[in-house]
Parts: sequence; structure tokens; C-alpha cells
Amino acid sequence: MDQGFEGLVAQISNVVKVSEYDSHLFATELYGHGIESLTDADGLFNINFQLAGSSPAWDRLFIAAIKDCLLVQSDPRNWVSEEEADWLIDKISRGPTGPIASEVDLLLQVIRYAEGVPERLGIFALEAACARITFLGKAVAEDVERVRRALIVPAGEQSNWITAHEADLLVQTNDLVAHALNDPSWNDLFARAIANRLMARAHPDPASQPELLSREHWIGDMRPEPGTFLEDVRSAFTEDGWFHQISRDEAKAQAARQVARDSALREADVSVDDEGAWFLARVGADRSVSLAERALIDFLKVEAPGFAQGLATAA
Repeated sequence: MDQGFEGLVAQISNVVKVSEYDSHLFATELYGHGIESLTDADGLFNINFQLAGSSPAWDRLFIAAIKDCLLVQSDPRNWVSEEEADWLIDKISRGPTGPIASEVDLLLQVIRYAEGVPERLGIFALEAACARITFLGKAVAEDVERVRRALIVPAGEQSNWITAHEADLLVQTNDLVAHALNDPSWNDLFARAIANRLMARAHPDPASQPELLSREHWIGDMRPEPGTFLEDVRSAFTEDGWFHQISRDEAKAQAARQVARDSALREADVSVDDEGAWFLARVGADRSVSLAERALIDFLKVEAPGFAQGLATAA
């Protein structure tokens, strides 16, 4: 780090609260100098550790400067190298205070605008967004949106639908905040994302319906549109192949298809314990169904009558 840039870092570090004017002034100097190396960028991370959240203007400056360093100033342009991914993960993982909001936002912007990034950076982005929820002890709307953004634009060659690792991370996060005063958007996102994973897992050939099972279709637009997600597959739950990837046993899969057919035809109300069997089997019968899991069950009941009962039989 040269003396001029080092002096600028020291100047910013001494500011307790960054004003809009100060941020524009610093931005002019920063971009005039150019952050051309990870060593220079280290200084901004140190500053951000002190100033994060003190001013929206500073947060915007920090994100823009680091994104510019990674995607514009380094070669090849618009690509994140393995070394740069290691550096980002190391910087954002530091300290016992949990991930900083602006640093998670930086990750999400880099992944969104880069032409290519290592897949593990996308996995880390979701882990960091979920870690903010668990560290806070509840899901606030801003962090729920960060989780959604991490899921909607995964890095690398991630699956078109929610992966097993992503679903497990959401379930683990929900377990830790299940009875907190979470923003309702958490229950909705959890329901849609886990239902997407279950539907893709139960489908005999999910690749044959890429648009219907895509992340964009399920969590790209969170406006409530009950009964519209699975119109093209509702009648197919009883066809050969459904539920086999879950049961790994054709006799159980066939029984699951029969239960799904019968349940869908009678459209009968089923108790929470019956509908929630997939969750209860996972964590033990002495556990109650959380609000997010209840939202998942209700979502499946509206979108795919009989599917939840078929899952309970196949699991």
C-alpha cells in the first residue's frame, strides 16, 4: 500500500460518522487513485469494520470500491479468481460479530455482476446471509431478502432448482430461529424454497421442466399468487416415477403415489402431525411444527393437493 493511499485510509479511519459530503470526497480520492490490489482493498475492509452501517453513503462507497477492484481493476476483467474468492471469504469470515450487512451485500453484487465466480463463493454468500439471521436470533426483512438474493443468483454451475445443501442450510437456520419474532417474509421464502427442493426431488425427470422448477419461478417474485405454481404438474403426481428419488423403493413410491391420488381426490383436511411427517421424522416426534414449516405445509396443500401426504408416505 503506497503512502498516499495509506494516508487516505488513516484519514477515513479517524472519522466516527461519515457524512454524505465526506463520502463523496473520499470516493473521488479513492477512484482517482484506483484500488488496484487486494493489499489496498485490505485497508477498506479494516475501515468498514469500524464504519459499516454508520452511513448509507459509506456502505455504497465501500461496496462500489471493492467491486470495482475485483471486476474492473484485476485481470481477467469481470471474473473472480480462486485467489480473490479466498481473500473475500477470509475478510468476511473474520471476527466473532457475525457477517456485516454491507459485506454480504458486496458478495451478492459481485456474484450478480461477474461473468464467472468460483461456486464456493456462492455457497459462502448463502451461509453468510443465513449466519446474519442466526447471529441476530431472528429473521428481519433485510436479511431475508439477502438470503433470497443468494438463492436466486447462485454462483458457478449450481442447479436450476434449490440444492440439497441449500435446503439443509435453510432448515438449520430455521431450527435456530423457529420461535423468534421473525418477519413473515422468512416463512414465505422458506416455504417456497423448500417446496421447490421437494418438488424437484420427487419429480421423475426435473430437467424436463426447467422453467416450472426454476428458482426464478419459485422465489424470483415473492408476490402471493396462491394456486398458480404447479398447474402443469398437479395431475402428474400419480404417474410412474414420482417419489422414487425420495423413497428409493418402488413399492413405497407406488404407495406414495396412491396416497397422493386419494388425498387430492377427496381434498380432505389432514392433521398437522400427518402433513408434517416429513419434518417430524427428521427431528423427532416430540418436536412441534414451526411457523415456517407450517407455511410450507400450507403452501403445498394449496399448490399441490395430495403432494404432502405422498411425501409423508415416501419419506
